[in-house]
Amino acid sequence: MTEPESHDGWDVFISYAREDYQKARDLADSLHECITSRGVPPRIFIDVGREGFPPGVDWEQYLETALPRSRYFVALYSLRYFTKNVCQFELQRAVDLNKAGKVGFIPVLMEEAAKDKIWFTASKYNWVAVTHPNWFETLRDALGLRPARNRRQLRFEGPLSGAVVNHTLPTVRVSVTGADGTTVLESGEPITLSTVPPGSGLNGTLAHPTEHGTATFTDLSFRRAIESVRLLAQAPGCEPVETAPIQVSPPAPQPSGPDRVHPRLPASGRQAFFPDARRVVVLNGGHLSVHALDEPGRVQGTARLAGRPRLWARGAGSVAVADWTGQVVVAAPDGSTRTANLARAPGLAVPGALVFDGETPLAGMWNGTVWSLAGPEPEAVLEHRAGVGLLGADGEGRLLVGDLDGVLTVYDEGQVKAEHQLERLLLGIHHGPAYTLIAGEHHIYRLDNGAERPLVVDLPVKQLADALVGPDLSIVLNDEGLGVCFDAELGVHLGFRTVPGARVVCASRDGRLVVFEYPDGSHVLMQDGRIEVTSAHPLAISPDGRLAATSDGLGTLILPVDELRTGAEEQP
Repeated sequence: MTEPESHDGWDVFISYAREDYQKARDLADSLHECITSRGVPPRIFIDVGREGFPPGVDWEQYLETALPRSRYFVALYSLRYFTKNVCQFELQRAVDLNKAGKVGFIPVLMEEAAKDKIWFTASKYNWVAVTHPNWFETLRDALGLRPARNRRQLRFEGPLSGAVVNHTLPTVRVSVTGADGTTVLESGEPITLSTVPPGSGLNGTLAHPTEHGTATFTDLSFRRAIESVRLLAQAPGCEPVETAPIQVSPPAPQPSGPDRVHPRLPASGRQAFFPDARRVVVLNGGHLSVHALDEPGRVQGTARLAGRPRLWARGAGSVAVADWTGQVVVAAPDGSTRTANLARAPGLAVPGALVFDGETPLAGMWNGTVWSLAGPEPEAVLEHRAGVGLLGADGEGRLLVGDLDGVLTVYDEGQVKAEHQLERLLLGIHHGPAYTLIAGEHHIYRLDNGAERPLVVDLPVKQLADALVGPDLSIVLNDEGLGVCFDAELGVHLGFRTVPGARVVCASRDGRLVVFEYPDGSHVLMQDGRIEVTSAHPLAISPDGRLAATSDGLGTLILPVDELRTGAEEQP
């Protein structure tokens, strides 16, 4: 028989009646123990197996594709086989492909009585009868397979040291090796990682294809502490391998008690640095306090929110926070505070956007009112009927409103100058001197000053759920915890993975340092795509990326970021 043409599909297609599934599965497992002329296990098509129909495909169309992309067609002849419409379709298609020199045809006679049911068009093909003592070896040789003297092995490249909860592990590499211990460069099957014992909280991308024989895992972490756990690597046709036991330690406790070197503030809660990093706002429940780092023991100003905080904003020198009830607190550079209640107009008086126009706080509401907080009393400066979800200001009378219908409207001195239909869910905006960046659920938009329409870009991460859009690097992520950082030219700098449901809290201006809050309330610091610090309490970074504010539940310690990271690495 002439060997079929080369292809990029399957080595063997097994056709069988549903009642004979276990026999087909056993045959596939036995063939997987063999290797091809390339020294790798064969790819076996068996419809309900790992290499069968992908979820959601049209199986008839997939069969039409799979059959001609198989080197050999193996039909399991039984009495039931010839009563199945699907089997008859596969058989006729295989005969036609064999006549065209596309597919090798090798029947296996599973039952003696099935001989009388074989179609005339298929009767000329000699079968392999399972009653023959060496039938499997005969079939194996006919398929161009040979026994594997030693199954290929998996190997972890380098030892794995201990881990810290929610900290990204050092890069883990797993290679496929042959009997002589050398890496099998042409292997392409995926390698999957799990843990022993199972359910140990391993997080990240747990399956990777091999490239030049090695799979590289860069985003692994553990969600919880465990005394002893091993990583288990598995791949089709390979002996699995485990690491030596490692310990996953809880994060190092943050410093507590009096500190003679770094400022320690008497308040604990969510922190926000002022733009100059000389003062910090701390929100504990509904109580907000302002603290100067050169006088850490004294509270410079206080205020109280009426509800849960919804939005934070930072101006040239001030900080503002708005709660869900429509109350806004503005903390000035001198530490003083003032409060405005914006729940005045009818409709949804919920803050949709909070931004500074220079040093003037602006609050846009879901009911469409934009308030200026420049004076002692709030002043309504704009009514946008579709509601306000995003707000941008340039200090020269121009306002950009992203509404609840996904339309971006450009106002100049209160007059509509342009409208751009974007998408329904808009997540973040940065309005700079020459351009505006907007992050939506599905796209990123850049609108240059004077342009008729925005540039629309798709990012590698789909269905975004949160965004922090800034002048240098912007951060976006989805509900699965996958995210990217991109610049003002819409170039992606790095991708990262956190836990599902993570949300951005704050970031340094250059975007290299990002603080996330996890669904369990813990906070983590990511630097250049790697989780470096984990805290059970709130954590914040100064705009210049030099200082961190960290809490222990009793007070807030201010210290350089490098010392915060060093302290987290010093595990007991």
